Amino acid sequence: MKYDFDKLIDRQNTFNKKWLKYEDPEVIPMWIADMDFSCPEEILEPIKERIDQGIFGYADAPEELNEILKDRIQIKSNWNIESDWITWLPGAVVALNVACRTALRPGEMVMTPSPIYAPFTEASENMERGHVKTFLSDVNGRMELDFDAISNLVNEEIKMFFFCNPQNPGGTVFSQSEIEQLVGVCLENDILICSDEIHSDLILDEDKQHIHLASLSKEIEQNSITLLGPCKTFNLAGFPMAAAIIPNKQLREDFRRYMNGIVAHLDSVALVATKAAYTKADDWHQELISYLRKNREILQNGINSIEGLSLKGPEASYLSWIDCRESNLVSPRDFILENAKVGVYDSDWFGSKDYLRLNFACPQSRLVEAIERIQKAFSQRN
Repeated sequence: MKYDFDKLIDRQNTFNKKWLKYEDPEVIPMWIADMDFSCPEEILEPIKERIDQGIFGYADAPEELNEILKDRIQIKSNWNIESDWITWLPGAVVALNVACRTALRPGEMVMTPSPIYAPFTEASENMERGHVKTFLSDVNGRMELDFDAISNLVNEEIKMFFFCNPQNPGGTVFSQSEIEQLVGVCLENDILICSDEIHSDLILDEDKQHIHLASLSKEIEQNSITLLGPCKTFNLAGFPMAAAIIPNKQLREDFRRYMNGIVAHLDSVALVATKAAYTKADDWHQELISYLRKNREILQNGINSIEGLSLKGPEASYLSWIDCRESNLVSPRDFILENAKVGVYDSDWFGSKDYLRLNFACPQSRLVEAIERIQKAFSQRN
């Protein structure tokens, strides 16, 4: 391999949230969606050149970046978009909040399938709007949309649906038939879909393909907001960057208007990093996918050897959704933290229970150590 994903990098003194969470230095943090891999030199060198220039003023995304993203989407997924559909923001979470502010009037609601990344449900609350939860079904370890529940919950107050594909935390890559069924329900009931597709460049199952929801028809294209960005794929979370792709002209203008006063300027270095990621880092990206596939295999084998735990996915991304329902533990997260010194996310934060989210985007030696610690802790349970 050209790139060294096995390298252990000390992140203790980098003000990194992932590594600052635990006072005990023995804890291996595997909770937040932040990879323990260095960005490739193809991204680092342009960043260094920009820093050496020495001035960091207010920045706007250049038209060139819109064209780069437009071409990338067309080549990778055959969805033809226009460059002026793109609005850049400092992160997808910001976009979720702006979408609520744009699409919902007071008293109106967004429907959100749960378990899901908590900022989805927080966005409507932040904007003083309502939300309705529908719950995903665990079908043999795959988190799937419950269309009966969605149809039963639909009412005239629901004006938007938050879709996450690939799904976070479940890792599901939704099929075309699943997406078409969701689109049918939403179009029939005049419901806008905001589709977070931030993890779409991290497909691990070789028989799966990401499908942009908005690419299925002109009708849904005009009733959608699609969120994309480089942060998860290229480990650029420290440089929040996301693109909201909004084909509907009136919706796009409203979205941009509602950004006023609540959305910060883009970071000039983040723009450089994004351009480099999308134009120079394809080789690194391909090696990353291969490495993550091997890590997933190691993790699945390790977790499934532990009585009371089960792991079937994820189909995409580096976030595993571990089923702990047979463990008979009140708090699997606390048990693992206290007895294995491995820090994972509790499913309560995602609106569920009896699951854990574990980030396996780390050197394999660290992953193996974490698995061995968890195995030992469970083997010594009273």
